[in-house]
Amino acid sequence: MAANDRSSTVSTANETGDTCETGEVGEAGETVSLGEYADHLPAVRHSRMLRASRSSDPTVLSSCRPSTGDRSPGQGRAEKDIDTIDEEKSVGGGGAEQLAKDPGEKEGEEEGKDDDGDDDKDLSLRSVNSMGNISIKEMATGRLLVTIGVLSLALFIAAIDQTIVATATVKISEEFDALSLAPWLANAYLLSSTALQPSTGKLSDILGRTPMLLAGIAVFAVGSLVCALAQSMAVLLVGRAIAGVGSAAIIGLTLVIVSDIVPMRKRGPYMAVFSLVFSASSVIGPLLGGVFADNISWRWIFWLSEPICGFVVVAIVVLLRRRLPARAATGTWGRVRRIDWLGIVLLVGGLVTLLMGLTLPSMGSPWRSARVVLCLVFGCATIAVFFLVEWRVAGDPVVPLRLFRRRNVAAMMAASFFMGACLFTPIYYIPIYYNVVENTSSTVAGIYLLPFVIGIMLTSIASGFLVMRLGVYRPFMWAGTAVCTLGLGLLGLLDRGSPMAARICYLLIAGLGVGSFIQLSLIAGQAAVEPSDMAATTSVLTFFRSIGSVFGMAVMQTIMNSSLRQAIRPIELQFRLHAFTIGAALDKPSIIYSPLIPEAVRSAVIGAYMHSLHLVFLAMIPFGALMFVSTLFLEHRPLARRLPPAAVAE
Repeated sequence: MAANDRSSTVSTANETGDTCETGEVGEAGETVSLGEYADHLPAVRHSRMLRASRSSDPTVLSSCRPSTGDRSPGQGRAEKDIDTIDEEKSVGGGGAEQLAKDPGEKEGEEEGKDDDGDDDKDLSLRSVNSMGNISIKEMATGRLLVTIGVLSLALFIAAIDQTIVATATVKISEEFDALSLAPWLANAYLLSSTALQPSTGKLSDILGRTPMLLAGIAVFAVGSLVCALAQSMAVLLVGRAIAGVGSAAIIGLTLVIVSDIVPMRKRGPYMAVFSLVFSASSVIGPLLGGVFADNISWRWIFWLSEPICGFVVVAIVVLLRRRLPARAATGTWGRVRRIDWLGIVLLVGGLVTLLMGLTLPSMGSPWRSARVVLCLVFGCATIAVFFLVEWRVAGDPVVPLRLFRRRNVAAMMAASFFMGACLFTPIYYIPIYYNVVENTSSTVAGIYLLPFVIGIMLTSIASGFLVMRLGVYRPFMWAGTAVCTLGLGLLGLLDRGSPMAARICYLLIAGLGVGSFIQLSLIAGQAAVEPSDMAATTSVLTFFRSIGSVFGMAVMQTIMNSSLRQAIRPIELQFRLHAFTIGAALDKPSIIYSPLIPEAVRSAVIGAYMHSLHLVFLAMIPFGALMFVSTLFLEHRPLARRLPPAAVAE
């Protein structure tokens, strides 16, 4: 950490009548630094007392619980949040314990005040959060902004990889003579990324945030390198799957780390930055991929990630240093044994199979085909077994089932699922409208999508600051989901020759609605759980948004393909001389703008595409409506102004 960070020790008295157990970490008489406590905390289970000594004065970090007779009715578990550090609490009736300062720090430094008037110590004060990592009570503003910038860059390279190959798919497939495998360039990445997202949060609780994030970036860089050097389609797809594994950790843990270093009440604006990065990458990706594929080489799509990954790794090591456990008893092997390996295998296997079942229809397989039905049935059955294992077998579940019993978390799971479809459908289908109906290039189509991204940016930032100021989030989510549903309905009014002002307004309205919800959903879920469940909650909510996008895209692609085939069939019968060209327009719509195609044929095919797009846009309305209904079940939970200064491991 920075040189001006205070190395903190926390004194807690073991009051008379408390019942304690001696923990495995920091036995009496040992000198253990706070960094070691931070590394050991995840391995310490319920109600264990952590002991240490500093210099000649014993300092005790106690996780003791009051005896049953002393516990008040409203007092729950020992892990309840602590708002302040009582620095003057004596240990065993002794003198007050002072926070140690770095040599260069002045002893008489004046205490600052936060926005609610409470006294705070130095803003870079270290503390131990409930997940067992050293978190920063509040970073100095400059360091915090740099950290957010680095994490945003990490999120950007992972998010942009979801769409950057979209405009280069044809060139890549033609080089390897494997056009039939083209859809798997996106699907291989999406499947591995989505399937692993739910487990990243819990794994980071056990192994540590920084090691997990660095490992994710390293795996992502290796996958991108394999893609850049690939000499066959099979190798390229393997590289895409490897990169997807790394992106699961990057996407999930960047959001978790922000929650570690920024208090709940102040989290909105920073979450808004990540929402903007995620949304903007979906638009920038196809544009950047097209530029590389057309002007340099498609391989530069993957080479681009390597220097960025290197820079991000160095920056994270500097900004978010963590120490690994020093003792073998609770060291790396002890942590590995805590991992719910059976649960992870069942969850990943079930999700990959289920996602394949949802993806195959968008690649031409009918929903009733044996492959699709088998994947869906096997995936659902495996996930059911996973929940049974988590309930009856797992000692430390990868997805705590208690999350599903929290009303706000369950509501946000449902709302995030529907949001995934509402977010990605316009991003994929508005360019089709401009490419086919308006005959624009992919670059121009991406530019026309900017009102949607600008709308997300405006309300993400505005709602974040309003939540920080007012401490409420439900009204903004209700308004946002309602406006989003309205905007999606307005997109159904688009037609050939629609005024440019109408196109911009419709997309802007939809973006304004999405932006008001997308980052507040994480805050609403995090506010409803114990700090020890924050990482798992963040990962699960991110997963539901991802699987919602997969499901939404599968449904929309099915609607688009089936309605387009039905609309094209009578056109082929009407213009028999051009039947072959009309049929080819299903896969290559640009062919209708050939000068050899009569205007009547061109108009008929454009009309068929417009009819199918109308159905797609109208099909988004139920998703928006269900997202709105899900937010109505939210209960208000207060947003903490500070990070938990100390915590007891679960």
